Amino acid sequence: MSKLIITRMDIHGVPCTVAALSEEERIVEIRLESDQEKSILGNIYTGQVENIASNIQAAFVQIEPGKRCYYSLAEAQRAVFSAGRKGNGPLRPGDELLVQVSRDAMKGKLPALTSNLNFTGRYLVLTTGDKKFGLSSKLALEDRHRLSGWLKEEAERPDKEFGIIVRTNAADASKEEILKELEWLKGRYHKAVVQGRNRTCFSLVLETEPFYVAAVRDAYGRDLDEIITDVPEIGEMIRGYLEEISPELKEKLRFYQDKLLPLYKLYRVETALDAIQKEKVWLNSGGFLVIQQTEAFVSIDV
Repeated sequence: MSKLIITRMDIHGVPCTVAALSEEERIVEIRLESDQEKSILGNIYTGQVENIASNIQAAFVQIEPGKRCYYSLAEAQRAVFSAGRKGNGPLRPGDELLVQVSRDAMKGKLPALTSNLNFTGRYLVLTTGDKKFGLSSKLALEDRHRLSGWLKEEAERPDKEFGIIVRTNAADASKEEILKELEWLKGRYHKAVVQGRNRTCFSLVLETEPFYVAAVRDAYGRDLDEIITDVPEIGEMIRGYLEEISPELKEKLRFYQDKLLPLYKLYRVETALDAIQKEKVWLNSGGFLVIQQTEAFVSIDV
């Protein structure tokens, strides 16, 4: 069984929110985000084309005044324009369209945008760019047949507006759970794509869930025993998410209140963070990896 620990702590003097997945008393996965620099990854905006750079086959799109992002012209083939756009001509400066952040800004590079809007759940992903039906290659053949049958009606609709990808987690889901999540994702799609076409320029059409909610979504298919946090507002947000998606899992959420022993010390999250920052990583076989960050890439030696 596993536990998901969500807490706040200082890392090198920077306040951060940390989500750590613990299995058999070991930290096996850590996600963190600085409280000073919130990620916009996955957010959907009504952006405006600032200019076209034909020499690099790209456009620069603003998602808020002064915030420029990189947008490949190849994405324009599946662009979802605002209601004010007339015709299907090439992309022009001043055009307004729905875009999703596919990469945060990093090392001087602008955030990257896509027109393939994705709506991710525990079992399914809806996509606007590719309107096909697909299943994870990790699903067993019998699971693929069963899941395809459950979603056949939706997948074969001639007027469908989005594609459906079935995630590996769906292997353990019931038909009721799959169809319930499909309706929830369709609601998010409608809010972003249908209603979003009429939003004003630079609107945040749909804000992605916080990374710790995504950690809950991705973890509770792994025999999750408990979700533990010592941050009241995070506990309330996770409770609200579970009430909407999986009410039966609310009983696994626990609020930790011991002020003498911080949550991150109880589960040795600090020790795990120190370990993953070392260049040398020992393997169970006795070998080790040397991981070094260079300016252009990450080098891994075995």
